[in-house]
Amino acid sequence: MCRTEHMFLGEDRLPVVRRMILAASPDDEAAALEQLRRVQREDFVEILEAMDGLPVTVRLLDPPLHEFLPSTHELAVKEATVGLSDEERRLYDAARAWQEANPMLGTRGSASGSSSPVSTPCRCEPSWKPPGSGWRPGAIRSWKL
Repeated sequence: MCRTEHMFLGEDRLPVVRRMILAASPDDEAAALEQLRRVQREDFVEILEAMDGLPVTVRLLDPPLHEFLPSTHELAVKEATVGLSDEERRLYDAARAWQEANPMLGTRGSASGSSSPVSTPCRCEPSWKPPGSGWRPGAIRSWKL
């Protein structure tokens, strides 16, 4: 099972996810999503090569978006003690806005596509569109949605 949301928790990817969440315009959001799509596509090339034709189950990116943001509690403490930088303020505001009491009813799965329609192709395309370099014919034996 390939849980795609875990692909974006790395130090090199988390800033891009945050840039998408904090996007001030549709163009900014689309640019961040394009960067995420390219990275995810590379991940799928590596996964399919490693699996060498064995079945791969892909679960699309669907976590509550606040999981990609800093802890509201930690930022509240920092705000009260030493203050927040401009970036920390934006992250804190976003984390409070996206915070969910019950994540199973929040921005998971199709709900994230409703609040950010441009994210749906980013979440789906890399898993079915044949990558360029490194793609080996026969790597996908069957495909089911």
